[in-house]
Amino acid sequence: MKALTRTHKPQVKLKGIEYLLLSIQSNPERGQRWHLRRLHIYKHGQADYHFGGSNCGYFGSKSYRNVLWTDVAPKTVEYHPYWPVDGFNSDGRAMRSYESKMVLTRRGWKRANQARTKFGLDSIEWGTQELPDRGASIIYQTGV
Repeated sequence: MKALTRTHKPQVKLKGIEYLLLSIQSNPERGQRWHLRRLHIYKHGQADYHFGGSNCGYFGSKSYRNVLWTDVAPKTVEYHPYWPVDGFNSDGRAMRSYESKMVLTRRGWKRANQARTKFGLDSIEWGTQELPDRGASIIYQTGV
């Protein structure tokens, strides 16, 4: 597989969080590492040698997770962390998804549109994007 590289220097500089919001808005239901690999290329101009592990704090942060984006993949894998990202379930077990599917919440969508205005792009209206998975469609309909 050929390593991804940045082909030109961007004219508008985005913060890491803004880039992730735009990435999730334009590519919903992709995994966390997929978005982080793209962020690393944007920031440093070369591939991430940690396979998307750099800047992983964005997706575990209580300031962003379930506030700006959420994981709509089914939680089927039990794991044993000190403090789970999504909390414990009613049985007292921590569950996570095998592969994350990140989508923006309504607040994240609003911030992504603010980042789009930096580029002079039009805003994308909430809920107008086609989503392939029923789980993500539920999130967008409930207005999380």
